[in-house]
Amino acid sequence: PHLSDDEFYHADLIGLEAYDPGGALLGRVRAVHDHGAGDILEIAGRKPIMLPFTRQFVPTVDLSAGRVVADPPDEGGE
Repeated sequence: PHLSDDEFYHADLIGLEAYDPGGALLGRVRAVHDHGAGDILEIAGRKPIMLPFTRQFVPTVDLSAGRVVADPPDEGGE
């Protein structure tokens, strides 16, 4: 069963490993920022990523596996 986006405690998310949909490690969730319009996940890795905490950008949160799947918008390739 999936919890809704607002059923995760920020403390549960911090420290989780973040992977892209292809399974590549992006980094770890360093912080969760709440700016009123919705939560933003800060992922610390090779380059920092700030990502809206929505199903579109974070389709999977697996607390038991200690990971999230994050799908950051394409920034034009590397």
